[in-house]
Amino acid sequence: MQDQSIEQRIKEIYEKLSPTQQKLATCILNHQGDIATYSATELSKLAGVSKSAVTRLLQRLGYRDFGEVKKQVRTARRWGAPVAQKISEGQTLSTLFQDHIKCDQNNIQKTLESIHPESYQTAITWISQAQKVYIIGYRNNYALGLHLRQQLTQCRSNITLLPIPGQTLGEEVASFMKEDIVIVMGIRRRPSWLKNLMGTIKTKGIRLIYITDHADVAPSDISDLHFSCAVRGVSAFDSYASVMNLISMMANSVYQESYNDAHTRIQKIESTYKTLNELDMAALTNGASLDDVDD
Repeated sequence: MQDQSIEQRIKEIYEKLSPTQQKLATCILNHQGDIATYSATELSKLAGVSKSAVTRLLQRLGYRDFGEVKKQVRTARRWGAPVAQKISEGQTLSTLFQDHIKCDQNNIQKTLESIHPESYQTAITWISQAQKVYIIGYRNNYALGLHLRQQLTQCRSNITLLPIPGQTLGEEVASFMKEDIVIVMGIRRRPSWLKNLMGTIKTKGIRLIYITDHADVAPSDISDLHFSCAVRGVSAFDSYASVMNLISMMANSVYQESYNDAHTRIQKIESTYKTLNELDMAALTNGASLDDVDD
């Protein structure tokens, strides 16, 4: 265990932990970016467990004490300031930009390296061949789901983003069919009841793809396929670069999977854009020209 991160150590034994220890472990996973700013007493209060429970879990994970955990976390975050700590006033913008570049590159690499090619190809086939595709997202995940829906709808029809603003999901879930596919966007911080919703969908025998974050525990228990994205940012807020990259990859893969139909659909969409005069075509043309210019 000595070379493993706290995240890896927790996931390795999570199923063997008691309910109290699982509660604490989940809290640590959700706050590993800023855990170095807490004391053991503060962590116990945050998780709603006793300080002795913190000590017992850390020992089971192979740490001598909480100080060793904080040291490991600080080391793991070499590319940026710990969450919730003020960045040094002497830091230059150039350094800040490089920190963000390095962080996003690292997150994208970790995300792609964690994906099994067979699972990815299965997801693309399901999305391409499903009768209808439903995308569900709450909070920030709604925006991510909207972008995924916008990309996929270029390639195929019957893509629906849920929930409809101001509406409940019961009416929609009742309409799901086994020929459909559901994609749930579950990047932290997701609603506490989201997995109950996913369980309900699973009981209907509907295929479910779950896009979540690297700290989510046992995502395979409530989905047919899952993709975990590294989203830890350099400071207070998560970065969604890896999620957006995955969305772009999936949309392009669906396009290639259904190339002839997708290409025909895109041509129709482009023609409709021109008819309705919805887009600034001059700007798009200029942008395409710039894309062709080598760096």
